[in-house]
Amino acid sequence: MSQHVKDIQLNPVKSTIILSIPIIVLLFLDALYCVIDLYWIDGLGASAVICMGYIANFIYTLNKLGDGIGRSANVLISTAFGAGEIEKTEEYAEQGLLLILAISIIIPIISIPFIKPICVMANIGEYSNMIYAYLAPSLGFIILIMMNNYFSAILGSEGDTKRATLIIIAGNILNIVLDPILIFHLKMGMLGAGFATMIGCGLSFILFIYLYSIRKDTLVKIRIKGFNIDTKILKEIIILAIPIILDGVILSFLGIVVTYCLNIYATPIAVFAYIIMLNIQTTVFTPVQGISKGLCIVTGHLAGAKRFIELRMTIRKIFTLGLILAVLIALLLAIFHNPIISLFSSEYLVVREVRNMLMFVVICIITFPIIMGCSFVFLGLEKSLYTLIFIIVNLVTLVTFIAIFTHILGMSSFGVFLAVALSNIIEAAAMLLVLRKMLNTRIATYETVNEAQMA
Repeated sequence: MSQHVKDIQLNPVKSTIILSIPIIVLLFLDALYCVIDLYWIDGLGASAVICMGYIANFIYTLNKLGDGIGRSANVLISTAFGAGEIEKTEEYAEQGLLLILAISIIIPIISIPFIKPICVMANIGEYSNMIYAYLAPSLGFIILIMMNNYFSAILGSEGDTKRATLIIIAGNILNIVLDPILIFHLKMGMLGAGFATMIGCGLSFILFIYLYSIRKDTLVKIRIKGFNIDTKILKEIIILAIPIILDGVILSFLGIVVTYCLNIYATPIAVFAYIIMLNIQTTVFTPVQGISKGLCIVTGHLAGAKRFIELRMTIRKIFTLGLILAVLIALLLAIFHNPIISLFSSEYLVVREVRNMLMFVVICIITFPIIMGCSFVFLGLEKSLYTLIFIIVNLVTLVTFIAIFTHILGMSSFGVFLAVALSNIIEAAAMLLVLRKMLNTRIATYETVNEAQMA
């Protein structure tokens, strides 16, 4: 057993923070890349930026496909480590790889021909050429995105988030360098942005292959040749992965709903401001998201070892830290939003729209640690279905509130943002109550079992 795994078992709170640091760095640089990508695309005009609002949600869904299988394998491997079943870790990793390869072959075939028709059906046909130019390379080389997410998750399960982060960062740096070259110097426009992303992913993929196939110094081994299909393990991974993937689909749909409603009930300026604010929010909120992902790994290890009292204590401390970070981030964003917005646009109408949504963004930021933290703890406990249920509740409440505030009360963009804030508050409160009950039940159950065994 590696030192990483031993550290998780001995000091879960400290390990959560240590594991989260490389993840935070990766998430921050990944979000920063998105901001830089948006900065260069802004040079193509406001229409290109609006296109990115739709594209970003679709790309998020694609990432969730690979990440869903990777995260499910991550949790099952972490739980196996916690239970001391080291040989099962390789079986989970290999079967997960098989799923990734199968999905990577299917997706380009069933998606690329339908990009433009879907745009027309969604009443955004005017943006279809730009959207197609960016998405076609991403879908054609989807295997790179999915494999990178998968390998990163597997490394994380054994506590090696540092090397996973460095490999992904290398690809992002190449992407950032290539963006202005392909978009403007070679005059490829949105197509250039799409190819820059895939070339960056290609570099990360090569580095992962080197790590697993040539260097071979990981705790979890993945045999490229000779592994057989294990339907039982595949079923375990799929059952855990499906809710994670559906989470991504619904979250993307939520983003599209908000973007679409702003386009209908407000103005294109409101959509432009929302996309800018969303990218800023994602960038500044990476610390909380990173800590939540680190907590997921630790949750799997402690759940596998049946140490639920320690897990409850760890969750309380990490959630407290997340809330403190969220409040600080919200205050900083409220104070310094003007210079941040000026990086994207100095137009008065855009700045005004961002100010209008700022109060609701702050509310969402404060609820985010609870929603994100509970989601990853549920995943670590192999209850990803719970998160899916809560996201569906969020979607239903969001659509209901939007209909009331905009269509009935005529509140335009203010109504859309109010609906987002209220649906997030409801989701956060419900998740926290269910998680508390779940932990208390497991603690009571295993304390009774331990007492019976001792007697």
